[in-house]
Amino acid sequence: MDKDKVIRQLRGEIGQLKRENESLKTCIRELVVKLTMYVNAHTQPSLKRNGNRKKDQNESDGKKLGHKKGHKGVTIPPAKPDKHGRSRKIDVLYFGTELGAPSSVETKVLEEIPEPQPVIVTEYKIAHYTCPHCQKEVVATDASCPKEGRFGNNTIAHATLLKYEDRLPHRKIRNALIRQHGLEISTATILDLTRRAADAVQCQRLCFAFGI
Repeated sequence: MDKDKVIRQLRGEIGQLKRENESLKTCIRELVVKLTMYVNAHTQPSLKRNGNRKKDQNESDGKKLGHKKGHKGVTIPPAKPDKHGRSRKIDVLYFGTELGAPSSVETKVLEEIPEPQPVIVTEYKIAHYTCPHCQKEVVATDASCPKEGRFGNNTIAHATLLKYEDRLPHRKIRNALIRQHGLEISTATILDLTRRAADAVQCQRLCFAFGI
């Protein structure tokens, strides 16, 4: 076979392989983009595609669920009571006979969340001073009274936790504050509260970095 003809044939095959390689790369990029729509850091396990569920894995390997034999369980100790209650005395007759004093008393400790707490409205008197030397105005401050806005530190922190820890949208944060505390607050204000929290954290990081 002619040497030049072989070279031309090989070059043609190399060109074809390069074109196929570029086509495959483009296809892979498109598939990766589509895959990230279903599988990413925020995808729920139930929505992930082609994922082996733990139940299926256990059924396939024949292992039983739960801890191994001999594992010592850990029980959460009961909480310390904050207050004490007593069941009501039974004054009715039981089969026509008065029950009298109880023969024994059972102790039962319950953990209960409190009723939704109403908003506490606090009025601050902010004193303004004038320096006698430079005539500059000096404003008194209080750690529990933010310089900006009409909502306190706890409200700012709670809204920020609902936003970034619980990943709730502003609409649901608004509903949660109304339901839990009767606090009427707009979604735009909630966005501003989270902005203030982010600014405060950033300021603290800068102060720490520069040793202020």
